[in-house]
This record gives sequence, C-alpha cells and structure tokens, in this order.
Amino acid sequence: MNWPARSPDLNPIEHLWDELKRRVRSHDPAPTTLQDLQYAVVAEWVNIPQERIVRLITSMKDRMEA
Repeated sequence: MNWPARSPDLNPIEHLWDELKRRVRSHDPAPTTLQDLQYAVVAEWVNIPQERIVRLITSMKDRMEA
C-alpha cells in the first residue's frame, strides 16, 4: 500500500489537533500568557468527547479506501 508522507486525511491526530486549535481559539478572551494558553489547551482537551476520538479512529478504514 502506498502511504503519502504528508497526508493529513490519513492521520486522525491531525483532525484532532485542528479541533483542539479551533476550541482554544474560540476562547473569549483569548489566552494572553503561556499559562493561560496551557490552561485553555488542557481544558479543551478534556472536553473533546471520547466519541469524537473513536469516530476519527474508525473512519481510517474509509479514508484508506478512498
């Protein structure tokens, strides 16, 4: 099987990072210090539903067949 070196569609973690970034960027007010940013990242990470992670993993089969 050919596997492209840089293919975000074939790396579920990339989709998870995108979601985490969107969640952190939606904070109002935006984090202004490193400590605020760290807090926001951890807070959003624990709020990503486990079902979302499972869907990303199980979608790999469909992504590979596309």
